[in-house]
Amino acid sequence: MPDIAIWNRCNNHCLMCSNPFIFQLENSDLYSFENLKKRWANRKFKPHEPLCLTGGEPTIHPDFFKIVRWLHTQYPKNKIVIASNSRMFYYKNFTKNLFKINNLDLEIAVHGYDEKTHDFITRTKGSFKQTIEGIHNILRFKNDLQELEIRIIITKFTYKNLDKILAFIKNEFDIKQIRDIVLIFIEMEGQAKDNLNIVEITYKEVMKYLPQVVTKWSSIINDLRLYHFPLCTLPPELWPYSWRTLKGEEVMFLSCCHKCPFKKYCLGIHRDYITLIGGQEFKPPKKIKIAANNSFYKPIDNVFK
Repeated sequence: MPDIAIWNRCNNHCLMCSNPFIFQLENSDLYSFENLKKRWANRKFKPHEPLCLTGGEPTIHPDFFKIVRWLHTQYPKNKIVIASNSRMFYYKNFTKNLFKINNLDLEIAVHGYDEKTHDFITRTKGSFKQTIEGIHNILRFKNDLQELEIRIIITKFTYKNLDKILAFIKNEFDIKQIRDIVLIFIEMEGQAKDNLNIVEITYKEVMKYLPQVVTKWSSIINDLRLYHFPLCTLPPELWPYSWRTLKGEEVMFLSCCHKCPFKKYCLGIHRDYITLIGGQEFKPPKKIKIAANNSFYKPIDNVFK
C-alpha cells in the first residue's frame, strides 16, 4: 500500500512519532494541493491498490477535501485510506461531508484507555476526548462500504495496558462495527528515537503480556492483527495474526535468520531496532507444521503442534 504524506503538520505531538522533528519544519508549500498533484502525475498506482494518506495529520491539510475528491476522481477503483488521529472527526459536519466519498477507509490510532494515559502520549490536552468522539462520529456516519481500523502502538507506556485499552474500546463502541484492531510494535525512528529513554521497549518484555491479550481478545474482535513482529519473537500460536507491513528497505535479516525454516514468511527486523537495541533476542524457531497461503502480507493461516 503506497503511503502518501500529504501534510507535514500535526495537531498532536506523540512521543513515539516515527516522523523526524525536522519534517514539521519543512516549508508547507511543498505539500500544497498543486504541488501534490504534480508529484502524483509521475506515480503509477495499480488498479484496486489502496492509497494511504498520511502526515503529519492529513485531515488538517487546508485543502484536505479537495485532495480526497481529486483522488476519488482520478482513481475511482482505488480505496483511499486515511491514517488519522481522529480529532477532526469530532466535528460532525466534517465527518458527514467526508463520508460522501464511498471508496474510503480509516485507520485511527488510540493510545490509552482514558484521558490521562492517552493525552500523556500525544502530549496534547483534550486529544483523547476528540479522538473518542471522532470514532463515535465515524461509526455513526460511515456506510457499509467504508471500513474502520483501530491501531494501538506498543511502547513502554502501553504494553502493560493493552488489555485495558481493548476493554475500553469494547465498552465504548460497537466492536463488531470495527473491521480490525491492530497492535503495532513501535518503530524506533524519527521522534521515537529522540524519546527512546521514554518509549523504548523490547520484544522480550512485550511477550510477557501479548500472548494472553491475543488469546483473550482474538475471539471477540472481528480481526486482530499484529504488525512489526519478526516471527521468532512470537510464540508460534500467534503467527497467524502476524502481518508483513514494513518496506523491504526498512528491515534486515541477521546471519542466524538464514538458517530459519520460516524466513520466507517473516517480516524481518527493523533496522533501527538492531542499531538501538541489538540482535540478541533473535533465534531461529524450531521447525513445525504450518498452513501457509499465497498472501505476502499475511502468509500464515494456521500452526499445528
